[in-house]
Amino acid sequence: MLIRNTKRAWAAGAVLGALTLAGCAGGATGSDVPDASGEFDWKRYDGESIRVYIPDTGQVETITSRLDEFTELTGITVEIESSDVTGYRQTLPVRLTARSSEFDVMATFPEVDGPQFSKNGWYEPLDDYVANASLTSPDYDFEDFGEGVRNAMQVNDETVTVLWEMQTPLMYYRKDLLEEAGLDVPQTFEEWEAAAATIHNPAEGVYGFALRGIAYQTTTPFSAFLHAYCGAWVEDGKAAIDTENAVDAWETYGRWGSQYGPPGITGFDWPVPAQQFAQGNVFAFLDINLFVSDLEDPNESTVAGKVGYALVPEGECGRAPFIGGWGYAINPFSAKKGAAWTFLQWATSAEINHDMKLTGWPSPRSSAWESAEFQANDPTPEFTQVVLESTQIAWARMNPPVAPGVEAREIAGLVGNKSLEGVSRDEIQALATQQNAQLQGLIDAMS
Repeated sequence: MLIRNTKRAWAAGAVLGALTLAGCAGGATGSDVPDASGEFDWKRYDGESIRVYIPDTGQVETITSRLDEFTELTGITVEIESSDVTGYRQTLPVRLTARSSEFDVMATFPEVDGPQFSKNGWYEPLDDYVANASLTSPDYDFEDFGEGVRNAMQVNDETVTVLWEMQTPLMYYRKDLLEEAGLDVPQTFEEWEAAAATIHNPAEGVYGFALRGIAYQTTTPFSAFLHAYCGAWVEDGKAAIDTENAVDAWETYGRWGSQYGPPGITGFDWPVPAQQFAQGNVFAFLDINLFVSDLEDPNESTVAGKVGYALVPEGECGRAPFIGGWGYAINPFSAKKGAAWTFLQWATSAEINHDMKLTGWPSPRSSAWESAEFQANDPTPEFTQVVLESTQIAWARMNPPVAPGVEAREIAGLVGNKSLEGVSRDEIQALATQQNAQLQGLIDAMS
């Protein structure tokens, strides 16, 4: 059963109140693994009913369509409650602050949620579940999630989620426009900018770059700039978004968008750069690996068959991709944790991942990418190669490791948003210094 939560009834004041109270909310501490003995049994929790609360990021319909399989396998019935990502990020902290047990499984993005959720006891640690042979199927194969993916599932060295996707950033570009310009695939930030300057032709409706513009959304693509320019969100426990290296990165991000971006770029939400690209308006954009299916679909994209894929640009400190993603977690206040873990195993199983990979989904399991069926029918082998190489070299942090994660993104991302207006370096520096002080305030509050 699927419930669409389209209401924005959790008022902003309530959300801010939850964030204020979060530090003293108190939460679960340690792993509360259900008692279980003997061999693993999919029917162990036969007759129970659980609720899964997640954002609709693309996987909801697939999982919902297969719930009858899960119920037949386990005897557990599932109700799925979903909402848009923004609404989900607003409501989940409120419900966890209230220690709600109305849902048993939730979604988390550790790069964003980790510091806040860990501090407040909002995670049920999963390592003891994985290690418990009575609770975990012998076929689950947790090692099938690569090392980088497993690291992305952890906060403070504890596994807190099992990813249902594997995000990493890359460059999308128009192969035809690059060829017409007589240029090789750029490698560095300087080479990408030079290519954009050559191809940029607003009179013909073609712009050099598209980037995210909304403040809290900019941190995701900007991380590839920041770390490649030898900057960091935090250095030695102190906010560092106003250092010389960071300002170099902000300045480049802003220049790419202000000089070579489409009109209105400061208001671009996360799907918009890909939409602009699909409409044939843009030479290149830097973003996560979730857009390939639509871009290569001739019914959705005017550039299908013309798309090139490349690693993020190289800077003084190398290339700086990340690994991250949404995943399932157990609500630490749930009374049905055993049934919840059973659902997590099934929803992130090799079989489900394999089937979703065949539809273009960025699976976090190695076996899904390595399967003979996928490799024989891979419509975009260049994309596959770039994504897998990106995850092998990933080292950057996508977002400031500061709680609350959404607020930290908003604070830091405002610098990116204003940089896209084409302001001077001095103005970028002044704003970065101002926002750095606010980010430091969040860091101080964490201690």
